[in-house]
Amino acid sequence: MVFVSDRSDPVMLHTRNLSEDTPDSLQRIGLSLALLIVLVVIGAVGLMLSGDRTFFEALYLTVVILTTVGMEGPVNDAERAWSLFLMIAGVGTVIYATGQVVSFLVEGQVRDVFGRHKMKQKINQLRDHTVVAGFGRMGRALCATLEVEARPFVLIENEPERVDQAEALGYLVILADAKQEQTLMEAGIDRAGALATCLPDDADNVFVTLSASGLHPDLHIVARAEDGATTVKLHRAGAARVVCPPQLSAVRVSDMLQHPKVDDMIELDGVWPDLEIAQLSAGRFPGLTGERISDLIDHLGSKTTVVAMSLASGERLLRPAVDTLIHEGDQLIIIGPRGWMDCVDPDARTAA
Repeated sequence: MVFVSDRSDPVMLHTRNLSEDTPDSLQRIGLSLALLIVLVVIGAVGLMLSGDRTFFEALYLTVVILTTVGMEGPVNDAERAWSLFLMIAGVGTVIYATGQVVSFLVEGQVRDVFGRHKMKQKINQLRDHTVVAGFGRMGRALCATLEVEARPFVLIENEPERVDQAEALGYLVILADAKQEQTLMEAGIDRAGALATCLPDDADNVFVTLSASGLHPDLHIVARAEDGATTVKLHRAGAARVVCPPQLSAVRVSDMLQHPKVDDMIELDGVWPDLEIAQLSAGRFPGLTGERISDLIDHLGSKTTVVAMSLASGERLLRPAVDTLIHEGDQLIIIGPRGWMDCVDPDARTAA
């Protein structure tokens, strides 16, 4: 299968990993605690040398001084001078250490709030993006492909561990339940161009499909089904395409066994890595409506080929004749050498 790159300027999808500063914060806290320990040890040794005290007595008095409780018992001038040093150094060190701990606790929450706000702003800027529900094996592979092809997408996942993994990869992700309509609205489902529901449970995929189609009737929905019997339900719920991994795998293996040579030929990525395939919308291609396919080929280049057409009437044509007229609402599947889409308006093309 060939995945086609959309060369329109992609909206930046990557959110900042909110935990990326955590190691530095922990290092500062560790440094603060180390300074306190060193100061306590130095203070205890200094009091031992300044007066006739045991290490335990000196350690106790050092802690008393650093915690600003005060000095206990008779002291000499040397102990007073050393205590003065501990008071000044101790206050500064304690304030620094306390500040680092408070900063670690408070700033993490602040970053989280601002991170969510920034994420919502980015989602609100998206148009015709893809909403991916689920970050399992299928969802993970799909997100990786969308990222490589610079296609805007929003991921919805309800497991925090997987959300952390997605954030680490730089994905725009929402930690929530995709079955909730509010979650779909936060992902911009009303402005999205497509939805891929890749949840492991068929009932959940049916529910997500039904909710999404209700919120956006024209949304192109591709749903996953583990049980082939669920396919009909998903279509009824509003899915345009249903992918059943077990059935697809079985058919694929069968084709490899029965027709190995043919299977080798249709592996475009392996045999013809310089080919691209895409779908063009006639209604959004400037000057295309009312023209013939031969006129389109002249515009795109002689090495491009229209392999199929989906007419506005619902009829589908395989390898249409070059004199076929193109009408408003027609969809054309075109294959050609890599780069042939550079002359096409980005708004007129989608992935085939």
